[in-house]
Amino acid sequence: MRLRYPLAAALGVVLVGGGIALGHGLLADPVATATAGTAATPPQVAAPVTPSGTPASTPAAIPGLAPFVGTWRVHGAELTIKPDGTATERIQLGPCRGISVPVRCTAEATFKVDLSPGAPHLLYTGFRYTDDDGATVVPDSLEGLPRVGDGYRVRVFAPGVLELIPLTEHLRQILGSPYRCNTTADEYSHRRLCNA
Repeated sequence: MRLRYPLAAALGVVLVGGGIALGHGLLADPVATATAGTAATPPQVAAPVTPSGTPASTPAAIPGLAPFVGTWRVHGAELTIKPDGTATERIQLGPCRGISVPVRCTAEATFKVDLSPGAPHLLYTGFRYTDDDGATVVPDSLEGLPRVGDGYRVRVFAPGVLELIPLTEHLRQILGSPYRCNTTADEYSHRRLCNA
């Protein structure tokens, strides 16, 4: 028997064969496949991709930093230390733009975390001042505020409580409460140490 359209027939065989193989793969019982002597492999998840198209990397946790990681509060300020050694602080400053045009503002500070001295040291690396709408403002005076280069040695004072020990004379003069509490601190610490 001679086929009138050999190319069409060959294509039909390929499509039917491929469909059967595909259907068999989709309908296969994963339990039966796993028990037949082949180990089931977990689905592969693609790594997150940055806008540039390169795989995103998750910063590694720094050994020895774990007891200090988290969000720590005192009245008017919030310190966040991340496992990768980055840290930020938000300080509510109240009016910061002169008597005639009072604008409430917030200082957003960044830190460099240094573990080389044995205990974590937080060193201020930059500040940004914003109003309630998030717009950048310039305070009339920076007197009484931390400066780049100021810093703290950090230690665990009690469960859920950090103590910040100023490294500079400037910080010693302006630091209010040296304590910062997280959610695990007891009621006494929240009221008496952190006023939060």
